[in-house]
This record gives sequence, C-alpha cells and structure tokens, in this order.
Amino acid sequence: MKLINLVAITAVLCAGLIATSPVQAMNEKATHEARIQELEKTVSELKALLLQQVCESDSTCSRVEQVEDEVTHSQARPSTYKDTSIQVGGFAKLDAIVSDYSRAPVRGIGEDFFIPGTINTSGAPSDPNLNVHAKETRFWLKSITPAAHGDISTYFEIDFMASAQGNERTVNAYSPRLRHAYINAGRWTVGQTWTTFGDTTSVPEYLDDLGPVGVANARQAQIRYTLPANNGSWMFALENPETTLTPFGGGARIAADDSGFPDLVLRRNWTGTWGSFSVAGLLRELKIDSGGFEDTAVGSGIALSGKYRIGDRDDLRWQVNYGEGLGRYMGMNSYNAGTLDANGKINLTTQFGALAAYRHVWNDSMHSSLGVSFSESENDTALSGLDVPESFQSVHANLIWSPIARMSLGAEYIWGRRKDESGNDGTLGRLQLSAIYLY
Repeated sequence: MKLINLVAITAVLCAGLIATSPVQAMNEKATHEARIQELEKTVSELKALLLQQVCESDSTCSRVEQVEDEVTHSQARPSTYKDTSIQVGGFAKLDAIVSDYSRAPVRGIGEDFFIPGTINTSGAPSDPNLNVHAKETRFWLKSITPAAHGDISTYFEIDFMASAQGNERTVNAYSPRLRHAYINAGRWTVGQTWTTFGDTTSVPEYLDDLGPVGVANARQAQIRYTLPANNGSWMFALENPETTLTPFGGGARIAADDSGFPDLVLRRNWTGTWGSFSVAGLLRELKIDSGGFEDTAVGSGIALSGKYRIGDRDDLRWQVNYGEGLGRYMGMNSYNAGTLDANGKINLTTQFGALAAYRHVWNDSMHSSLGVSFSESENDTALSGLDVPESFQSVHANLIWSPIARMSLGAEYIWGRRKDESGNDGTLGRLQLSAIYLY
C-alpha cells in the first residue's frame, strides 16, 4: 500500500511540473530549468523512500547499497590489475579415435595426432585400435595493458598433448604442454607462436589439430615485426633455428641444435572481401658441430597460400610449399632438411608440398571440410639409403554440428599414406569423433 501511495504522489508531482500556464510561457527557459531541478529532487526523494520500503522487508538492502556505492565511486577505488584487463578461455574436448594401419600399428603421440612420419612401412598389421582421450583440452590467458604508445598484450596457451607423464591405467593424469607464450607491443611480437612462414588462415578446419601432410606448420620462439601495407601487411621475423639431418647411409634422425644464426622469414599478406593471399620466403642456416661432424649449409624455401570465399559462406583454402632444406617446416618434420655424406658434409634435400580444402556450410549449425594433400622429397639414396620417406598423401573429410552456441560435435575420416624410397609403403585409416565446448 505504501508503494502504491508513493507512485500516486509521484504521478501528481510530475503532472504538476509538466503542466504549463500563460505566466510560465513568458519565461520558457527559466521554467524548464526549474522543472528539471524539481523533478530531480522528486526522483531522489522517491528513490530514498522506495529503498526504505525494500529494506523493511528485504535483508539484501545492505548489499544493494554496497553495489550502488561501488558503481558510483568506482573511479576512486584502486584497480585489482592496475589498468590491466585479464581474459581467460579455451575449450574442453573429448576425442574418440579408431585407427587401422596396413603395417605395424603406431603407439604414442601418433595415436593422438595424425603425424605422417609415424606411419610404418614394415611390420605386420593388427586389428583396429580405439584411443579415447581429453588431452587436447586447452586453456588460454590473455592480458591487455594500456600504454602511451599503444596497448601491450600477452597471450599464454597450454594443452596436454605429447605429455611424457601419465598413463591410461588409472587416473589418466597428463602434464601441460606449452603451445603459445608471447607479447604484443605495437607492431612487435616476441615469444613463441606459429612460425611466420606458415599461414594459419589457409589451414583447413579439421578435427585433427595438425592437419595435412603438405602444410607448413611449426610453433617456435621468434621476434616478429608487422608493418601495415596496402590491403594487408608485411612481416619480418627472426626465429629459433633447428637442424634435422639423416646420417650417411640412413638411420635415426640427427637433431643438431648447433646453429649460430636465427631463421629469417619475410612474408607479405593481402586481404579483401574476396579472401586472403600470402607469399613467404625462408632463409636458414643448417649446421652440425657434434659427433665428429662439422659443416654448415644455407637452406631456403617459398610458401604460397590463400583462402578464397565462394558464395556467402563457403571457401577454398590452399597452400604450396617448396624449398631446399625445408625439413621441420612442413608436415610435422616428415622429412629431414638434409643428409650427411661420407665426409660429414651436409647435402640439402629438395622438398615440395601442397594442399587444397573446400569448406561448405550446410546451414547455420552444420558445416563440412574436404581436403587432399601430398608432399615429396628428392632424396639422394646413395647418401640417405632406401628407408627414408619419398612421399606422403592424405585425405580429410568431416561433418561438424553445433547444436548450441559454443558446442560442436563432429566426425572426421582421415586417410594417410607413406611411401619410402625402397618402394615399401604403409597406410592409415582413421575415424575421429570429437566433442568440443568453448568456455
């Protein structure tokens, strides 16, 4: 009843303030100011009376007053992060993977990811294997701090793949794996992230995180400078070097971390309503100074890539990668960058890779991607032997459904083939079912 009376009183006051008379019309400006002041006073009184009525019957009144005070005087209170905003996110993901190998089955990380180099070309096949895990679940943290010369941001991301810890016997505990950790300040990027040589916008949308055999993909520490340009940008980067070699006559890979100079990458991007196009160049030192070997060589490569829009929502994504000594920059180090000869000298290996993938949107909640890829290596078998890979092929096809916002359910079929210089080959057929929820 008290609330009804208050509303009635307010209505009468407002009506009286709004009503005009011939006398008031003589000084319209002064009258308007008086009305406004009187109305503000009335609203304040009504607010106090309403709050009093709520307090008489609601124990949360003190919390209402506290929140109101925090909002009203927020500028006077020190910020928890001192003007730095923090964002967190990621996703939870479950993968159920059934793999069928034509040769000896793969165990370890090759069960979780499609890694072309892990396909065996010898050994007896076995029955299909089921692998269910949640190791690709990710967590990321981002910070943004205002600064006089532009915002400074950081990005940190982990998942639990490729863990040396954990097993499937009891609790399936796995250690975190660093994916990204970098700082953005103006045009500079410093830290670990995707190599500047690879174009992430042209990578197909697959449930398998690593993608096809001919794609350029690596994450590593780097210093990158991005310069805006007409319809795109220039990128210049110094990236962490790493040399991978095949010993003379074949054998286990040599990972010679002996380089004294960073890998150099130059890239030009173009973007528009039609999509995007990129061209990148790579120059790198390959060096070994261990095990009685001492030599250096200069490798190079070029990468062309693009994403073309087709219609309103479909697109075609593609890459072409070529070079002498590409090595780890393509297909998850499917090939080594070079081979040692009998005198311990480095002989670079020419490599080539390509991919094409079409993404089709069926409706607002369902889309698919179909892609093919291949890569080749021109090995000198007199140096490398016959057990090194000569070529790889892969096919990916999927259907992804989003029943609600932030959630996706998908099925993907993967076919992969490896052929060695000896003529032996091995294939993989894999069905991957995934459930993802972004948080």
